[in-house]
Amino acid sequence: MSDELTIVLEDVQEKFDTVIESFNMVRENLDQFRDENKQEHAELRRDIQGLQADMGVVKKDLGDLKSETTSIRQDLNDHRTNTEFHTVKSKGHVV
Repeated sequence: MSDELTIVLEDVQEKFDTVIESFNMVRENLDQFRDENKQEHAELRRDIQGLQADMGVVKKDLGDLKSETTSIRQDLNDHRTNTEFHTVKSKGHVV
């Protein structure tokens, strides 16, 4: 082989080595990104599940509050009705 051909082949080999090295770096970065993305996704899923559980508690508490409010409203209406029936006017005064 001629010296010129040897030099060209060595240059081509160096360029292939550079391309291979770059490809490996990109692959490592993608693998790292994938792993980080999986971890973030798992954390997000746990956060969402926690929020769903909290939302269930909030819905139950809201239902209880509505029930208590309805009960209080009914008691107040009963009290008003009862008070109106027992109001007696005597000499311009309410007894």
